[in-house]
Amino acid sequence: MRRKTGFLTIDYAKGRERKKSLKYRLWRRTHEVLRAIEQFSEIPVENIIDLGTAEGRMLNVIKDRYPKARCVGVEYDKTLVTYGSERFPRLYFVQSDIQHLSFKKDIFDVVVATAVIEHVPDPSKALRGIKRVLTPGGLLILTAPDPFWENLATKVGHLEKEQHHRVMGLEELKTLVMAEGFTVVQSMKFMVSPVGMPLEFGFEKLLRRLQLNFLMANQLIVARC
Repeated sequence: MRRKTGFLTIDYAKGRERKKSLKYRLWRRTHEVLRAIEQFSEIPVENIIDLGTAEGRMLNVIKDRYPKARCVGVEYDKTLVTYGSERFPRLYFVQSDIQHLSFKKDIFDVVVATAVIEHVPDPSKALRGIKRVLTPGGLLILTAPDPFWENLATKVGHLEKEQHHRVMGLEELKTLVMAEGFTVVQSMKFMVSPVGMPLEFGFEKLLRRLQLNFLMANQLIVARC
């Protein structure tokens, strides 16, 4: 469903329309993105960019919450750009490598990069490009898989080998983001189940309180430019 380079394919995108686990993971990441914008944004949210947007499904939900915002999705795969443009015509799609963003400086109020930093060969270069296009005070919202659970999923055959260039832990991600001049306002683990569970938010809060964060499979960084 993914190429070895880690780019999404149209089959994966369409799978998110019907497969419970894929639908859930997308929903949960979207929930965390919206929560982060609402909790930490200190400037008007007028321009939002989603890096590695695939067919734009998450971005479309963000657009529902911020209907007046200009929502731009950057995707490497041309087929996904075409599919997303047809499916979500109110979004603006750009086919590009996220390591070479050609937008003007200081143009976006929010940059979303969920499950994408592990796919790029040079994360620091990608972060420098993100910082350039973010407005002062703008937010970067980044998620990435936890290395332990990622490695386990690969060993049991749930994920293909060589799918990701580099999978970093939460502290390493935080250090990387801060090294590029961002101020981290939140870093945490989330997602205790790959398909969701009753009362999951309360349960995850309890795990954090008990310092059992390692049981959660995803990581979130929210940083301000």
